[in-house]
Amino acid sequence: MHWVNVEGYPMPIPIGGHPALELCNTWAGWAAPPSPEREWLRDFDRLAVWTGHVRLLTPTSVARLREQGRRDPTAAHEVLAATRQLRTALHDVLLDPHDTDAFRHVAEEARRAAAAATLETDRTGLAHWSLPDDLGLRLPLLAGARAAADLLTTPARTEVRACPADDCGWLFLDPRGRRRWCSMATCGNRAKVRAWAARRQPH
Repeated sequence: MHWVNVEGYPMPIPIGGHPALELCNTWAGWAAPPSPEREWLRDFDRLAVWTGHVRLLTPTSVARLREQGRRDPTAAHEVLAATRQLRTALHDVLLDPHDTDAFRHVAEEARRAAAAATLETDRTGLAHWSLPDDLGLRLPLLAGARAAADLLTTPARTEVRACPADDCGWLFLDPRGRRRWCSMATCGNRAKVRAWAARRQPH
């Protein structure tokens, strides 16, 4: 099984090794033809829940976002679309460091996130960057951009590998490059995935 139930929604188990990769892996099968059942981020409410699932945002922030999304569904949909665009650009630049268009897209969102972030300390004195809740509905988008910038500016970026299966393409931190498949039902057991996708189809 490659998903867990979070706040009533199925969510992919975090296995990529970094929140930015988990964002990419919310599209379940980059190497396969597009199909609706492969999309984990199907609406803004799920996006908000996902940010809490991978600990990009606190439960309090997630609850606030869900309420804001219900009050302004049009703006929420625009943020969801922008987050999906960021996800695609990040996936492209991770697989091809010379994709300048994709990099510029990620860099611009990361710049906005950096401009809004503040440096805070926790009870141990450890500092970390934090995004304020007053960013409103754009908070999940900027949290994803912050994670993307974090990955792209560390040596771990060179350890990113894609599952080679024809119908997968999920990303992982795998410095040895020895992962033959993602070991999840996405491609590790195609028959189970097809059965799962069929059950998820609306009747």
